[in-house]
Amino acid sequence: MSYTSYSFALFVILTVCVYYIVRKKWQWVVLLVASMFFYLCAGPALSIYLLLFCLATWYGAKRIGRRKSGMQVSEKMLGLLAVFLIFINIGVLFILKWSGMELALLNRLFGTSLGWRFVMPLGMSFFTFQNTSYVIDVYKGKIQAERNFFHYLLYASYFPYIVSGPINRYAKMERQFFAGHAFDKERFYQGLLRILWGYLKEMVIADRAAIYVEEVFGHYYMYRGLFILIAVLLFSLQLYMDFSGCMDIVMGISMLFGIEMTENFHAPYAATTTAEFWRRWHISLTSWLRDYIYIPLGGNRKGKMHKYLNVMVVFLFCGMWHGAGVTYLIWGGLNGLYQVIGDMTVTVRKKVCELAGLNENSHGAMVRKKLTTAVLIEFGWLFFRAEGLQEAFVMLRRMFTGWNPWILADGTLYQAGLDVWDFLILVVGTVCVGWVSRMSSRLDLHRLFVSQSWLYQTVVILGVAVIWYLFGIYGPGFDPVDFIYFEF
Repeated sequence: MSYTSYSFALFVILTVCVYYIVRKKWQWVVLLVASMFFYLCAGPALSIYLLLFCLATWYGAKRIGRRKSGMQVSEKMLGLLAVFLIFINIGVLFILKWSGMELALLNRLFGTSLGWRFVMPLGMSFFTFQNTSYVIDVYKGKIQAERNFFHYLLYASYFPYIVSGPINRYAKMERQFFAGHAFDKERFYQGLLRILWGYLKEMVIADRAAIYVEEVFGHYYMYRGLFILIAVLLFSLQLYMDFSGCMDIVMGISMLFGIEMTENFHAPYAATTTAEFWRRWHISLTSWLRDYIYIPLGGNRKGKMHKYLNVMVVFLFCGMWHGAGVTYLIWGGLNGLYQVIGDMTVTVRKKVCELAGLNENSHGAMVRKKLTTAVLIEFGWLFFRAEGLQEAFVMLRRMFTGWNPWILADGTLYQAGLDVWDFLILVVGTVCVGWVSRMSSRLDLHRLFVSQSWLYQTVVILGVAVIWYLFGIYGPGFDPVDFIYFEF
């Protein structure tokens, strides 16, 4: 059931209606039933994966949590149980995700021609990370183990975020799932606007940019110069609008139920360093990697070289989590290397600026830093999007050969799937989203919106809906296009 389908919209409407009809103490049951139904729509067989992983995690964590009740269980045994639970979540995730490459390696080593491959359950990359954080937090005593399996199952399978995140911690979600919520008109209107804003980002900007990106990346041997450069730029735009739009929809739907989650983006392309970019991009994943990999490895407590090694491990792990392929490892490695080199050269760069009499905090310096960061991030996105190393390096070489700036003036640019009006919509839409994002950093636009009259709120919501309907791209034959992060 795609987030952009009419069936999903009807499903959400019915769930919200039932949610506020039943008594507060049973609202969580409505969410659990809705989440199970949503997951079953992806395939009944795949639901077995979810149930088995959640049951094993819940029961194992419950055993770990009993150490305070006087049970004679050694810390070593509890530690081994925690490691086992982490392995069956993270380990099995990577075995399934990388099964294709593992199989190819086995065939090459032993001369076999095996052709089987595991099927990845829906949202496995996200619910296994939530399971893992839950186990670790219980083991460290940060939270108490949940006694009710169905409570835990709701946390793991909550339908708005199970497919593409954000990755939530149990301590934050427990209170909201089971407290019960009265209908709040202001929050409801705020949620509606956020949902429509997410659909506008996705279907007006991301899906439009995807047309050009698919054409150039799919036929990279036919294009060179500016064609490829613009494709990389549009992919970064597509990815941001797609993923942040999906998060807006997830946050908006949760607001309809009175549930709030941590923001997952904060104007990432306004970052002045790659480290800052990752503090603004996919925030829930970055914080998870920091808390459950970087800090346990030692963080920056054991010297510079150990810190740099930890950074590289984290980002290589991040690349592997995103997908099975050398290009994902290169993408992760590049982002780790950016931060290592940036930290190693920070003193030298400051000294050079002092000798040159440059003010690092000036407007010009900020623009230079943002542009440099953007170039580095865009270079990484090329490998992230490419189907393989050959495609990535061929595109990189062709980008700097046969430079063709005239395509911007002679109409050739518009032969790759988008016409002049499409590019105009992309530019105007991007500027509008950027302006709203900038204003949100200065003002609480959501609070400002709900403080207006119901008539004003209705007009704004209808206006966004009309723009989405008139300028949206609905896919081939008007079939909804899935969000990119559904793949991960």
